[in-house]
Amino acid sequence: MNYRSGWLVLPVVAALAVAAPAAHSDDSGRHAATVLVKTAPLAKKTLPVLLTAYGTVQPDSGSTVHMVVPRAGQIAKLMVSPGQEVKRGQQLFEFATGAATLLNYQQAASAVKFAKSDLARTRELFKERLATNSQVATAEKALSDAEDAMSAQEKVGAGRAVQWVTSPGDAIVTEVNAKVGDRLDQGGTVLQLTERGAVQIMLGIEPEQADKVRPGMPVTITSVFDSSRRIDGKIDGVHGMIDPQTRLVDAVVRMEGKPAAGLLPNMRVQGVITTGEVTGWVVPRQAVLTDDQGAYVYQIKDGQAQRAGVTILLDTDDVYAIDGKLDPKLPLVTLGNYELSDGQAVREAAAGNAASAAPAGAAKVN
Repeated sequence: MNYRSGWLVLPVVAALAVAAPAAHSDDSGRHAATVLVKTAPLAKKTLPVLLTAYGTVQPDSGSTVHMVVPRAGQIAKLMVSPGQEVKRGQQLFEFATGAATLLNYQQAASAVKFAKSDLARTRELFKERLATNSQVATAEKALSDAEDAMSAQEKVGAGRAVQWVTSPGDAIVTEVNAKVGDRLDQGGTVLQLTERGAVQIMLGIEPEQADKVRPGMPVTITSVFDSSRRIDGKIDGVHGMIDPQTRLVDAVVRMEGKPAAGLLPNMRVQGVITTGEVTGWVVPRQAVLTDDQGAYVYQIKDGQAQRAGVTILLDTDDVYAIDGKLDPKLPLVTLGNYELSDGQAVREAAAGNAASAAPAGAAKVN
C-alpha cells in the first residue's frame, strides 16, 4: 500500500511545481510572486445620475377639446372615427334636437309674444287712466323675463331642429364616445379632438424611485423601436398614488417648445430622466472589487499594489464613480487586480499586451 501511494503522490507534486508562479527575491530576502496588470490614470469627472422608465404617448390633456351637445337630443350622423385627422370647419356629426327641447323653445317664443301684447295693452289702459304705474311695471317685468328665457333657448340653439357640429381647428380625433342613434343630455360628450402633435408622455416609475423624480427634471424620450430619434422634454408632474394596473407611479412628461413630430398617441417609449449629478473618480467597473470589508481598488506605488477602500457613488453600465483616499498621481489597476493582495509586487503590461493581463472571464476595456 505504501509503495503504491508513493507513486500516486509524485505526479501531483510535479504538477504543483510546474504550476507555481515565478518568484523573485527582494532586498530583505523575501519571495513574492509578480503579477502582470494593466493600469490607467485616475480622472475625476461629473456624471449625470440617470433613471430609466418606460411608458406611452398620450394626447396632451391641455390641448384636448371635448365636443359636446349643447342641448338634449339625438346623434343623427357621425362622420369621423378614432385616429382620423380633421381640418378646421370639417363636419364631425349631425345633431337632432330633442322634442322636449323644441317644445320648450316654442313655449318661450309664445311667452315673449304674449308678454309684448300684454305690455302694449297695459300701456294703452294707462293712457286712459284705467291702469296704474304698478301694472305697467309688472307687464314690463314679465316681458323682460320672457325675453331672457327666450335668449337662453336661442343660445343653445333650441330652435334648430338639426345642426351640424364642425371642427374648431386642425386636429386628430382621439376618442369617440357616442354612436349614431344615441340620445344625449345637454353637455354629453360625443368625441374628443386633440391638436396634432400635442402629446404628453406617461412614464411608469418604480414606487421606491418615485421620490427621486420632481417636476422640471430633464427627460430624453426615445421610441422603444427606434432609439436613434431623441426628443427632449421635462417632468411636468408626478402622481401621488400607484396605478392599480401597472403597480407603478405615473410621471407626466411634456415636450419642450412646439409639439414634437413623430410621437403618436399610444406609442411605447423609453424615458431617461436626469435626477442629479455626481462628482467622483470615474473608473472602469472591473477596477473595483468587493469583499467583507467593502469596495476597494488597487493603485501601484514603487512597484507594489496598494489597496484603497472606496465608496461607490454611482453605478452605470460602463463605469463607476467612486470616492476614497486615492492618490491621483498613482496609476489605478484596471486588469489583473483579482490576483493581487496588498503589497503584492506587480509589473505593468505594455499597451499591446493588455489582453494578457486580463484574468479569464474579465471584461474588455475599450
